[in-house]
Amino acid sequence: MPIVTPRKIMLATDLTPVGDRAFDRAVQLAQQWDAELVVCHVIEASSMKPWGGERRVHNANTELEHLVRASPLAGKLVHHIIIGDPAELVLQLARETGCDFIVTGPAHGRVLGEKLFGSTAARIMRRAIQPVLSVRRRPEGPYRDVVAAVDFSDASLLAVRRGREMFPECRLTAVHAYRVAPDWSGRDAEKTLDIVESEERKRVLAAARLEMEDFLSALGDASRSIETELMEGSADAMLADIIDKRWPDLVVTGTHGHAGRREGSIGSVAERLLTALGCDVLVVPAVA
Repeated sequence: MPIVTPRKIMLATDLTPVGDRAFDRAVQLAQQWDAELVVCHVIEASSMKPWGGERRVHNANTELEHLVRASPLAGKLVHHIIIGDPAELVLQLARETGCDFIVTGPAHGRVLGEKLFGSTAARIMRRAIQPVLSVRRRPEGPYRDVVAAVDFSDASLLAVRRGREMFPECRLTAVHAYRVAPDWSGRDAEKTLDIVESEERKRVLAAARLEMEDFLSALGDASRSIETELMEGSADAMLADIIDKRWPDLVVTGTHGHAGRREGSIGSVAERLLTALGCDVLVVPAVA
């Protein structure tokens, strides 16, 4: 199967020093994938005053041109300064320019003008048809260690597949968080609490192992060299623990989980991961 990588990247930048990390990562990925790079800066319409608007646009354009000229892709980048709603205009420009991958700055900072990125990122993530990469760390070469959070849904299957396609040389680990919820009533009412909990943990873990095997089987050739890890607890806590212990370069997740258990699925916590994790996060929508 041929490797499918993005052909045109959209970078949304706030033109701050922290935002330079996203710019550097977008340039690195464009070079790695031999992709085009479109850079945009959105000035939020509500922040524009009756006076000084032209100067603000001029200053932003000057900063953006300087950033582009100083990059290894100088002369090859297309850049835009636009005014309006940040999330809406980023998605609109991505559609109009045919971009199939979106890069943004860190979720804890400001991006795309005056809005806090947390809310803007959530809106972009919910509506984007392209994978969305939130860059938090300063790039130190290509991604080498990638963790994919999975809940065995079709969405997480797509996320892992796209992650392997985009980063074929990286170490890729599929991790799943399982919960143990013993029922001490009914036929187990006569057993001790420890025994009931122990038996339920063994049952849940065995079921998770079988689901992981089926998950890898569904990936086909893409499953080769993928490592796996099963951890008890919530998805948020599991990923935070992995970040602390292993310090991976990137976490990949889908945006939709199993119907009927959305709140506890990987997809349901994707927005929180943008601000909670100390590494870059790639969100792959179910339509990608």
